[in-house]
Amino acid sequence: RVAVTYPIGHRRRRSEGVPVLLTKFEQALRRRIPAPTAENILALFGDPARLSATPVRDFMELFVA
Repeated sequence: RVAVTYPIGHRRRRSEGVPVLLTKFEQALRRRIPAPTAENILALFGDPARLSATPVRDFMELFVA
């Protein structure tokens, strides 16, 4: 029998949960968005200063085919 006191999404397991969420996000993105656009989105998320400076309209247009 296994008892899980804190599931992977719990704040006490944040260091374990964030990489899982990032992998899940990348996989979902690559399934739905063309490869070049997915790469642009992932690069944007990898650069917090650039992401913060990106207007919402430009950001949202990345997700529209």
